[in-house]
Amino acid sequence: MDSHDKKEVSIPKEVPVIIYSAEITNGYVFRQIFELYDKLVIEGIPMYFKESGITIRTGSSSSRDSMKLISDIELFTDDIIHYYMNEDLATIKKSEDQDTACYIEELNINTVKSVFKSIAKSNSVRIYKTTLCDDIFIEIRGLTTEHSRLTTNKFRKFHYDISEYQDEVAKPNLKIEISQFCTTMKGMTRGDAEYTSFKVFPEGMMIEGRNGTGSITKDMKWGKLPNQDDVAVEVEFDEDEYFETKVSSSSIKALTKIGGMSNYSIIKIISTRNGLLRLSHKIGDFGEHNIYLVDNS
Repeated sequence: MDSHDKKEVSIPKEVPVIIYSAEITNGYVFRQIFELYDKLVIEGIPMYFKESGITIRTGSSSSRDSMKLISDIELFTDDIIHYYMNEDLATIKKSEDQDTACYIEELNINTVKSVFKSIAKSNSVRIYKTTLCDDIFIEIRGLTTEHSRLTTNKFRKFHYDISEYQDEVAKPNLKIEISQFCTTMKGMTRGDAEYTSFKVFPEGMMIEGRNGTGSITKDMKWGKLPNQDDVAVEVEFDEDEYFETKVSSSSIKALTKIGGMSNYSIIKIISTRNGLLRLSHKIGDFGEHNIYLVDNS
């Protein structure tokens, strides 16, 4: 057969389809989320991509099993410059039992750290995935664009149910400048405090670092405390005047990192019962972070 009679056969290339894509203008603040999880020694970080935005929810327990921290982060699509999620390719489809479709990823903190460490304050970040690869593609954009990949873990079905911790009354007991709060948390990490006691009053709060014998090593007061016009004067409070939550030293160390997510902002302190403390703050101009500190001792 003459070579001219042979027909060239073209192999069609698979066209990549975007599963999800999010571009965050303040990439450095986005990086700070994972700095917190590094402090908490959380290896697997689940991310839920939904039509309404991105949820990151994870937690840790201390060696004192009665104390735990749950971090619940919402990144809102209205505040992200570009966001897309293909519902047809979702891990969980929308149905009668499921009100929204969701694509679930689990990231490894060590992989994230190695990629995100180059994100500077002037960088934006695009994170996306296509049907051609199991990896997540990362674009770190500045004067130039750096391309990286994140290898994902197989999703483990850890379910952090926060419904029992979401208080009906959203009004905070008090608000504190987040930088001041983080400075105090840093001070609590110095010394031999085994845990920190948060005593929340209707319009104030007192925190006490305590060692293994229960002795106070450090303390700090904010807002209005009952029958105390002068904070320098020691006053004994009745247990029914406040709600108390004990927080592990490892969680206190992690709380020193939240200021990087929300410079020049406030943190809301909410407590309506013993053993539960909720801290709420903004994440840059694109998200919200609720931290649930649970004490079952």
